[in-house]
Amino acid sequence: MGVRFRKSINLGKGFRINLSKTGPGFSWGGKGFRLTRTAGGNIRTTASIPGTGLSYQKEFKNPLKSKKTQDTFKKAIKNPKAAKEVKTYKEDKVQRYDLDLTNIKSTGLIDILEELEGKKPYKLLGLIISLISVFLAMKNILFILGLLPGAFLYFYRKKEEVFIEYDFKEEADKEYALSKKLLEGILESDETYLLESLSIEEEGLYVVDKMTLKLSHDLPQGLRTNAKIVSLVGAGLSLSFLPDSLLIKKGSDLRALTYQDLDMDLSADIFIEDENYPKDAKEISKTYRHANKDGSKDKRYKDNPEVYLVEEGILSIKGQGLDIIIVFSDTYIDGI
Repeated sequence: MGVRFRKSINLGKGFRINLSKTGPGFSWGGKGFRLTRTAGGNIRTTASIPGTGLSYQKEFKNPLKSKKTQDTFKKAIKNPKAAKEVKTYKEDKVQRYDLDLTNIKSTGLIDILEELEGKKPYKLLGLIISLISVFLAMKNILFILGLLPGAFLYFYRKKEEVFIEYDFKEEADKEYALSKKLLEGILESDETYLLESLSIEEEGLYVVDKMTLKLSHDLPQGLRTNAKIVSLVGAGLSLSFLPDSLLIKKGSDLRALTYQDLDMDLSADIFIEDENYPKDAKEISKTYRHANKDGSKDKRYKDNPEVYLVEEGILSIKGQGLDIIIVFSDTYIDGI
């Protein structure tokens, strides 16, 4: 018989008027998605996951106003110092991201995690058998074998399936469905991966090591819920976005962190890829692995292939000792 937990989630909607020195703007939407007209006349879209602090924002020029087109990235490739908006980095500066749960303490779903670990119903019996075996072994060494069943009973855990029932208040069910759709739209790319090491170079970001992730709607074994969740699954790793917490499983380690304890940020950056880059990624320009200042091929390098600079999305999750980066190829969120 499984253990059942009940949790209540309350979300809401809203309409705001934003005031600034340049004039009024307005925004509409719920905690899952928001459209904003800024005081400057531009249109900004903001998509977020309720309760997480996670949001994705993109601003568009007002199509009714005259606009000056400028390809910042292409200009920066030809002359990196020409565009202040593009950051320049020292080559071969490598950053590593190691997901280690050892020193991370759960702040959410604590009772549920304890149930998942299971109970030790025969701990006392196992201890008694072990002590008797040691005492009798003083007379006959063969009794030392009694430590085997004693240790087995001592460490044996009886595990039961745990069910979490979320009770969404008012319009929360619709809001959560919208948020789930947003998260699926972000992560349902041709390529999604956990970043393990990264070389920050002048032209863009070059991925050294990564773990491919797949979109799933399942939870780790032994845990079920009535909420339709989104999970990312890799080699021995799963990240499950529950309504109130991020559940992380790596090997046999399981941790849950509430969104209030995490800083989650969505952004986009330029990545250096070869010709096999994901087709749903936005190509910015072409260059060479080693290029001259004018963008031409540096012939001093024998191995100098043509590379592509593409825009890809970044989901950064930090807090409570956790520091992970998820990269997804498609930065265009459709269906919202």
